[in-house]
Amino acid sequence: MILTDEEKAYRDGQYGEAKRLAMELLIGVGDSFGAQRLIPVSSVHILGHYGSLHQAGIDFLERLVSGGGQCEVPTTVDPSSIDYDRWEQFKVPREYMEQQRRLQVAVEKLGVIPSWSCTPYHSLNVPRFGQNVAWAESSAIVYANSVIGARTNRTPFGLDISAALTGRIAETGLYLDENRRGTLLYDIQINDLDDLDYPTLGAIVGSRSGSKIPVIKGLPLTVTNDQLKCFGAGAASAGAVALYHALGITPEAKYEDPFGGKEPEQVHVITRAELDEMEAQITTATPDQKIDMVTMGCPLLSIEEMKAIYHKMKNRRVKQGMHFWIYLTQETYDLGKRLGIIEPLESSGVWFSTRTCATISPVKTWGFSHVMTNSAKCALVVPSEHNVKITYADTDACIRTATEEQ
Repeated sequence: MILTDEEKAYRDGQYGEAKRLAMELLIGVGDSFGAQRLIPVSSVHILGHYGSLHQAGIDFLERLVSGGGQCEVPTTVDPSSIDYDRWEQFKVPREYMEQQRRLQVAVEKLGVIPSWSCTPYHSLNVPRFGQNVAWAESSAIVYANSVIGARTNRTPFGLDISAALTGRIAETGLYLDENRRGTLLYDIQINDLDDLDYPTLGAIVGSRSGSKIPVIKGLPLTVTNDQLKCFGAGAASAGAVALYHALGITPEAKYEDPFGGKEPEQVHVITRAELDEMEAQITTATPDQKIDMVTMGCPLLSIEEMKAIYHKMKNRRVKQGMHFWIYLTQETYDLGKRLGIIEPLESSGVWFSTRTCATISPVKTWGFSHVMTNSAKCALVVPSEHNVKITYADTDACIRTATEEQ
């Protein structure tokens, strides 16, 4: 790998032990993938939840702190394993909370912006089209690559914080033009798509694509960013999709041929029948099984999604014995309070959770066995993490199940 003088200085320890260790990791991984050089990145998004990183993650981050590490570029962090303000309400064990707090301290000492969000593109970390970034978190990665047109690979823990400390990443994978071309075409032949259809379409595309790059034909030009967010989250969870092109919508498919002049390897037609089949497949519970908890906010809800829930919830109250949990960023929660939509929902029995995520929520602690959600990502990930049954349904059905008229 060809290194600049500054990169050699990082590698040789002239900027401290933390940057030396980070550069060593970047070079090693880059060499293993055949990268010719390192490239600058404009921002980084790292993993920061104890449920995934465990003691080894804490040890690594604390070693970087002791080595004088500081982020060279704006860096945000994925959701925490706990709600820092409500961990006792959600029955998080104290020992678990204390480990996440250690991780929090290390992350913040390294200069990471404490966003604790899987949607950093809503605020605090908004790249431009064509910029190279180094992001972790599957739904954030696919959004950055596809909707924004920035460039990132699926950056694993260790490599993400190393990129933050050096402002560099190996030039490989989706940083290269030739690796961003579409290979599969999905022709969506469905009219009047609703909100649940987008994450379901994502699950279909992800399950059929694996890590290949899908090109989507037939999405309406009126599709919202939230719908694209949910589509990408479904595709990244059901497969390993890190980039998709939606014809006439996403930037790299709006002005150029995403196939680069070649024919697609395969063409998949998606009809309403395939959509209904996938929706039924995601549901693992039977209709007679009692639902313990309803959850929404995976990825974390935007303020527009929150406003829609507020209007649907008027004159309704959470049923006795039912838990209705909604996940969102601290910024969205605070904005919702200023708009007057949070307190009425809390008064009706909704529990809000900020700076953490539905997929790492304390389902086992509560002993829940059957969860209902409108999120394909949540529905696909939570069963393997928490051994629960899933009912997958739209927002209206979730609200009807969780609440009753006052």
